[in-house]
Amino acid sequence: MENIPSYFLPKFHGLRSEDLETFRFEFEIVCTSYGYLLKTQKLRLFLATLKDRALKWFMSLGTNSIRSCNDVQKVFLEKYKDHDLKEEIFSMNQREDESLEDLIKRFLYNVKREKIHLLRIQHTKNPLT
Repeated sequence: MENIPSYFLPKFHGLRSEDLETFRFEFEIVCTSYGYLLKTQKLRLFLATLKDRALKWFMSLGTNSIRSCNDVQKVFLEKYKDHDLKEEIFSMNQREDESLEDLIKRFLYNVKREKIHLLRIQHTKNPLT
């Protein structure tokens, strides 16, 4: 098990625009690549990936609310997995340093994520369709 440079770790800020599945995928790749295979090892690394809102949220959890690695995964996914992107899509603004082309790409990316999210919900409610 090697030490991982902090710049190799994916970062999660708790923003609605972040792609949770991409973050989880990148996190697993880094863990596997550096030999962090045990849940306890991954937990230590995971905490180092949280930034800004996500870190504040995690630090606000009660001291006895987390008893295992599974608890961390459960509360994290409950908090960030299935939030609705519609509000964000309709309130998007062009950032100061963002070109119109980049804004359109970001818009289309979020629309695609919302469609995928709605399909997952539909499949969960009626898995035979």
